[in-house]
Amino acid sequence: MRKRSANTAASLLPLDLWMRGRDLEGHLPARLAGWLNEPGLLTDRIHARSGAPVAVRVVEEHLAFLSHEQKAVLEASGDTCFARRIELVSAGRPWVYAETLIPDHTLELHPWLAELGDSSLGATLAECSDVSRGPFEFAPLPASHPLAAQALARLDESAEVIWARRSWFALHGRRLLVQELFLPEVSR
Repeated sequence: MRKRSANTAASLLPLDLWMRGRDLEGHLPARLAGWLNEPGLLTDRIHARSGAPVAVRVVEEHLAFLSHEQKAVLEASGDTCFARRIELVSAGRPWVYAETLIPDHTLELHPWLAELGDSSLGATLAECSDVSRGPFEFAPLPASHPLAAQALARLDESAEVIWARRSWFALHGRRLLVQELFLPEVSR
């Protein structure tokens, strides 16, 4: 595993942590496989499972730095991005913690992406034209991983591993990266 320098932002993930689905054949937990491979809106799946409306709770929005690997995935020329962290909450419980990284070149063309507030990114993108999605990549994040620690910090419970997925979206050819962590409520 690559070592990170002290200057690297805590939410940046090392290259070898993420794996494609074909590399995980038989290793995805059965109780989460459907969630991790869900091609539709997670808000719809959560609503169907919980029977209650789903709300987007904004945890944090800030400027951040992209790793070299993230820059390559995002086809970004610059180092900076807008980072948005949210929770998908239903029946008073968070189900999914998500981080969206929007590079500056994407934000220049689509400044409204930094103004979503408590609107669902997935639902908003579903209504846009010329949107494509890259393949899913998966990672079992240990609770000590910075992104998993952020997701778990707001919960009353702990977990040893949090499964995550990520994929890029291209909006009129400009990419953004969505990383979603499936919290313990999903497995109940």
